[in-house]
Amino acid sequence: MKPGPAPHRKATGPRRAGRPRAALRGDGQEQRQILLGAVYDLISREGVEKVSMREIAALAGVSTGTLNYHFGNKQNLLVAALEAAYHLPQDWEQYRGSPAAQLERLLMSYVMQGVHDRWWLFWINYLALGSRNKGMQAEQRRRYERQRRFWRKLLEDGIAAGEFRSGLDAGKAAEQLLIAAHGAVTLQLLNPVAATRSLARRHLAEALATLRPAVAGRA
Repeated sequence: MKPGPAPHRKATGPRRAGRPRAALRGDGQEQRQILLGAVYDLISREGVEKVSMREIAALAGVSTGTLNYHFGNKQNLLVAALEAAYHLPQDWEQYRGSPAAQLERLLMSYVMQGVHDRWWLFWINYLALGSRNKGMQAEQRRRYERQRRFWRKLLEDGIAAGEFRSGLDAGKAAEQLLIAAHGAVTLQLLNPVAATRSLARRHLAEALATLRPAVAGRA
């Protein structure tokens, strides 16, 4: 999936009390990417409950003590890994000036990159554990709400720029796109073959196209 640690995401909102410390800043961005990659790799293969902080630290090349210092426990590390994946992609600047192109870039990151897309396999494992862990579930709800507001703002900007239909309900459209996107992910996880990924891409492109202004002369 993705540039940087993972997909299309943007971190928004203030840092709340009780969150993990900034991850390994002294070791630089490269070390952070290695650490996040270790989290995604191990959990995508083994599941959340089978993976220990010691295993993550070993794969990332840091000590368990360092990992515990920055995150405190595995739940905090998982929350940080989820949040990190929602930063904007590295190629975001090339879409600046077109809210519709920006939204399409985000939407298409819901098309898996292959049978073993480590980010989405991490995501589904986080989601499953969150159904039994209220703290993790609450974090995912907060993340979804920030994402929904960001997509709504892109739609509002696109309406103002004439890229989306005048009179479009941006809030409702954002919710519908997110439902379509997460549905596409679920289908790809259930049937992880190339044909399903192509179907997901086509379905998401069509969902976005329905929000465009009508073209004169087209039925």
